Amino acid sequence: MSSQDTTVDHLIIAVSDLAQASKHYGLLLGRDPSWQGSHPDYGTANTLFNLENTYIELLAAQGSGIGADAVTAILKSKPNALGGLVFGTENSSAFLQRARSAGLEVSDPVPSHGIDDLSGNTRHWSNLFWDPAAARGIFSFCICHDPESFLPPAPVTAAAPISAVDHVVVQTQDAQAAKRFYGDQLGIRLALEQEVPQWGGTQLFFRASSMSIEVIASKKSEAMDSLWGLALKTADIDATRQRLYETGIEVSEVREGRKKGTQVCTVKSHVLDIPTLLIEHPLK
Repeated sequence: MSSQDTTVDHLIIAVSDLAQASKHYGLLLGRDPSWQGSHPDYGTANTLFNLENTYIELLAAQGSGIGADAVTAILKSKPNALGGLVFGTENSSAFLQRARSAGLEVSDPVPSHGIDDLSGNTRHWSNLFWDPAAARGIFSFCICHDPESFLPPAPVTAAAPISAVDHVVVQTQDAQAAKRFYGDQLGIRLALEQEVPQWGGTQLFFRASSMSIEVIASKKSEAMDSLWGLALKTADIDATRQRLYETGIEVSEVREGRKKGTQVCTVKSHVLDIPTLLIEHPLK
């Protein structure tokens, strides 16, 4: 990966009960958290599950600050929600130059840190913020981690764990705005664009961090963009489905996926109110 490549650093799931959400998501993933801590600068607490290609952050308000305000706004009408898409860069200067030249008004880097309750360790990073209007209402920003700050993998605790995030689904009315934001301004590669008549719109796949941002553009969508759902990757979907079923998690039967050779199933509980699909890709 080039130091100028934009990544999908992590996904934010806003939650109202961090302890319960962490327990449910740990069962789903078959993993213990990589990190459980707080952001004193922002008034939030979190649990992180670091997977092969990105990490998932369960984020709750704890005290006061801009983070607490953001979580409260996301959870205005529901107890949990897929709430944020956070991008990553190893070179803040190069990211700022590209984004600003493409018309994205990005703040200068804002230093921040988090403290792990499990180990007492501290991680440091800088955030680069923009107006949510740039992403048509989706909470997003870019992060540049201190090279010496390390987030360990989420320890495997069960058979057939979730290995990675396959894709996240964004709903929009405006395909051109999505291409401008994700492609031109953030510099993420548009891997596929196709018309999907049965949905009455266009499907875009932006590819970064060995995962996709799947944008479904349709006039049937809400006026503002939204994060709709997740697909999680497993190496053995039958074994993963059996593990979930035996754990008491509601899950559908395995079926063929839309992409040739894939197998999928739908998880119906313990997913924090987020439409969630499990997917197994064929071996290459």
